Amino acid sequence: MGLKDRFSKFKAMSRKKKIITVVVGVLILLFLGVRIFGSGSGNVPVDVQQSYIAVNAQTVQKGDISTSITLSGKVQADKEAAVLAKTAGRVQSIAVKVGDMVEKDQVLFSLDKTDMQAAYEQALAGYQLAEAAYEMNLEKYNKAVQDYENAKKLYEIGAISKNDLDLAEMQASDAVLRTSEAQFAQAKAQFESVSRSYADLDVKSPIAGIVTALNVKIGDMVTNAAPAATVVDMKKVFVTVSVSEKVINLLKNNQEALVEIASAGKSVKGQIESLSLAADARTGKYDLKVYIDNEDGLIKPGMFAKVTIATETKNDVIVIPTEAIIFHNGRDVVYVVNGNKVEEREVTVGLENGKQSEILSGLSAGEVIVIKGMNFVSDGSEIKIIELDGSQKAEGSQAEGGTEK
Repeated sequence: MGLKDRFSKFKAMSRKKKIITVVVGVLILLFLGVRIFGSGSGNVPVDVQQSYIAVNAQTVQKGDISTSITLSGKVQADKEAAVLAKTAGRVQSIAVKVGDMVEKDQVLFSLDKTDMQAAYEQALAGYQLAEAAYEMNLEKYNKAVQDYENAKKLYEIGAISKNDLDLAEMQASDAVLRTSEAQFAQAKAQFESVSRSYADLDVKSPIAGIVTALNVKIGDMVTNAAPAATVVDMKKVFVTVSVSEKVINLLKNNQEALVEIASAGKSVKGQIESLSLAADARTGKYDLKVYIDNEDGLIKPGMFAKVTIATETKNDVIVIPTEAIIFHNGRDVVYVVNGNKVEEREVTVGLENGKQSEILSGLSAGEVIVIKGMNFVSDGSEIKIIELDGSQKAEGSQAEGGTEK
């Protein structure tokens, strides 16, 4: 055999080997593809050795479904008081620090009382003297009135003269008492005024809460021009969020909301207590306040919050997983298990929230539908239920008495 013939034979054999290699490779890929095909969301592996398709299924039930919106905002204190000194003065002592819990009317700091002390003591002495004089004159007047009444009786029986009666009447005059009473009232008013000024030197909290700011130190001169301290009531806080005109009429006062505050590690229930009646002129949105009980004080003003509010709720309706619904040939369909086969069923979808869907027509409670593997079945396909209502099926069992081929 010549060199040319040997070369031709070699080329023919090489082509044949290449063809065999390609065919074997394709078969391997097809085998592997069948074994792994179907993994992922909504997919269940298809067993090539059987004539059925493995699926997960769920019994149709009635339940509740809600749609909701999630909004963000910052926590604010329900009550916050800027504490102002009522009179100017120099800080003499400080009774609290930032972070302290205080009660209503508790002293936060005091101003120098040296000058006011003398005025207070003088006003107190004047008040006490005027009070004593008034009480003495009142006692004298009451006695004089009683003496005059006795004198009138004595005069009537001729026991005393007319001059004696006139003298008794003159002594029963209330002129001295009225003068004493006026002096007492003036001294009292003066003392009360000085007392208020003296008491104002002790600067107190107008509310119970936490001291969040203290802007003075000992020796500082203070006036009522700027807040000297801030006290915040932390027992109740709120989050302000804004909604569109499409949403505002779906909400109502006293409606429950879920508030998540990541920085405080809390997810708590809140309540809508304030719905704006007019849109913000700048944003065109409506503000609402969601109030939260905060007895433990872990939620602080300024913290970021996510607020979830239900916008529509339906109770006792057919509800199925949204992923079980397939859009096929322009229709919403599900696959209903009937023995060891499935039936393609058109459904009418109502309320949806992304995870669940309300079914208005096409399904009844108690029926079983495919919730995974539906992408690989069609009307009349034979199936095997691997998992029903979240539990593994026993080998050989089927919904509604179906059997495996």
